[in-house]
Amino acid sequence: MISSYLGIPVNFGTIIRKAELDRVDIKQSIRNMIHLIITTSCGEVKCDPLFGCEIWQYDFDTIYNSHALKEELKKSILSSIRNNEKRLSNLSIDLHIEQLEVMTRIRNKRIKTRVVLAVNGLIEVTDEPFTHQEVFFIGPLSYS
Repeated sequence: MISSYLGIPVNFGTIIRKAELDRVDIKQSIRNMIHLIITTSCGEVKCDPLFGCEIWQYDFDTIYNSHALKEELKKSILSSIRNNEKRLSNLSIDLHIEQLEVMTRIRNKRIKTRVVLAVNGLIEVTDEPFTHQEVFFIGPLSYS
């Protein structure tokens, strides 16, 4: 069984120097993969066009029906994690979407859509519970 995994992003300078790459445990490796799935647009990875999720489709949209958006994103994220992160089972996702007024340098205020995502599951090889939470804004996509 593999006890350590490569960290993301990979430091290519370390590879060139032929030094040991940074390693992470299985929980951090799964967190990295979930983050990569969420931040990748479907079709962006040429060798696997299904990798990623549909958040990018809504990046500049005005959200009129947050319930419908929530269900679409939840379905997309859950499907993508199931297809691309095989180390987790019993997956569930909690997703909260809210409109926030954000201060900007150019204009005084701007409305952005904040997404709070919690992924829960079970790590297959260790039978440990797993939780990952991420907060990001869409319109345009950014992280806090």
